[in-house]
Amino acid sequence: AVIGIGAFGALHARTLALFAGVHLVGLGNRTRSKAEGLARELGVEHVFTTVEELIALKIADALIIATHTDTHVPMARAAMAAGMHVLIEKPVGRDLAEVQSLEEPCQKSDRVVMAGHICMFHSQINPLIERVRQQGFRSAHFVRHRPRGLLDLFPDEHPITLTAVHDLYVAAQMGNGVEPEYFDAMDALGPGGKADHAWCALRWKNGQVATFHSHWILPDGSPGDGFDWLEVFGHSYHTRLNTNPQNWIWTQDKMSWPSALEISMVHGRPTGMLIEELRSFVAACDGAPIPAGCRIQDAVQVQSWMEQLLKSAQSKRAS
Repeated sequence: AVIGIGAFGALHARTLALFAGVHLVGLGNRTRSKAEGLARELGVEHVFTTVEELIALKIADALIIATHTDTHVPMARAAMAAGMHVLIEKPVGRDLAEVQSLEEPCQKSDRVVMAGHICMFHSQINPLIERVRQQGFRSAHFVRHRPRGLLDLFPDEHPITLTAVHDLYVAAQMGNGVEPEYFDAMDALGPGGKADHAWCALRWKNGQVATFHSHWILPDGSPGDGFDWLEVFGHSYHTRLNTNPQNWIWTQDKMSWPSALEISMVHGRPTGMLIEELRSFVAACDGAPIPAGCRIQDAVQVQSWMEQLLKSAQSKRAS
């Protein structure tokens, strides 16, 4: 089942509906009519508004949680207690203590709890991580630029928690999970006093540095999914990966990128990083290991990094 039928929850549902070997049995949303509309489209039998309602139906082996961040951990704990496997969209929780509260239940349960760190399943990012791990790196730079409309869609989020979070968990895996010794960040406020621009830096004891630039200030008319890339410098190499938009460009009335994020359909079947994430989740439910980067301990690490960076940015704003 899927709960939270926003843009990404609906994408999960549509992908699962085409996933051979998986039966999508229920869709949940706080506004029931929204779930009902998608259920009719996909031929899904059951609709619910709360996790408790889903539990009472006794229909699901696993639950995808794509609701507001504030609800992620309580829903996950309830679903686990009822015997369901859980995939939780990022960020996993509101704060470090909340995400850490999942560690003990995960250790005691045979249920799978997986963080939805989707970029770990990108066909080019994952091989890049493996190669960087082998050769090491001196510095890495991550960029995520989005249109200013994102501020209206996610008024409670910060560029660090909504967009830079993807790059933080990629950087964590590039560095083999080693904790940085230095965290620094700065943000800028947009209309209404909300942060719409962030610069972050991590430095490790061995001298490695990663920097992150995430903003929501692209002008109207920019591609809806914005622009993302990462660049890595090693002792004897340099590499740059443009992850979004993809390289396919179509120009007619205006230039467009038909495949922006690596999520698409080929021969009527979903391809790309979302279906690979879901395949890995289903495989984990059947006994395979949860992929590195998507375990709860990985989510705890990234949550800790985000909080230290947010604290750094807020301290500079206060001064």
